[in-house]
Amino acid sequence: MRRPLMALLAAPALFLAACDGGAEVVETTGGTSAEGTDDAALTSGAGASDETAATDDPADDAAVTSAAPDGVEGGEEGLAAADRAKEFLLALVDADPAACGLMLSFTDTSRPMSEVPEDLELCEEQLPETMSAAVEAQGLGEEGRDILGAMQLRGAEIGAEGDTAVIDEDNYSELFAESMGDSTITLVRIDGEWFIDVERFLQTPEPGDGGR
Repeated sequence: MRRPLMALLAAPALFLAACDGGAEVVETTGGTSAEGTDDAALTSGAGASDETAATDDPADDAAVTSAAPDGVEGGEEGLAAADRAKEFLLALVDADPAACGLMLSFTDTSRPMSEVPEDLELCEEQLPETMSAAVEAQGLGEEGRDILGAMQLRGAEIGAEGDTAVIDEDNYSELFAESMGDSTITLVRIDGEWFIDVERFLQTPEPGDGGR
């Protein structure tokens, strides 16, 4: 599992780069999250930005894309994939073992990890300690987590068969696009649900392959 974990460890560093780019979290009047705290809006050091906005759904602080698929790449499925990716990223930074259930299996990438008990058990044992250490070492504190919570993912490019989704620079809000660069997040749909493909997590496309 060391190779997949190395991909996961790269995530906090990218988020920290965005946090160090002059961003700050400000309170909004748009409602509260499930934890009862004000939802965050992301602004740059130069002033307020309309790039990010808090979710209108107080029950789901992971959903920050528009509730309507209009204008979102990939329509409803692109939105669903983006929301699943956001949920996964937040779970990673929280070192929450629930992140394991949002991934494909390490040893059988045709199946969700929840269907491969050995992988799931190993992931749930190792991920919390490993990610906690990475987040602490990189200084991604509560403010950084709040900034991540305000990040927008504007849909995803859905593959021709409808069972893959790729989130790339076109889907990141401007601040995070700078930090994420060419790194992509790939998801696979199985039985109507989207799962993170860790083998391709934060992958940088080779020249000429279009990122696919």
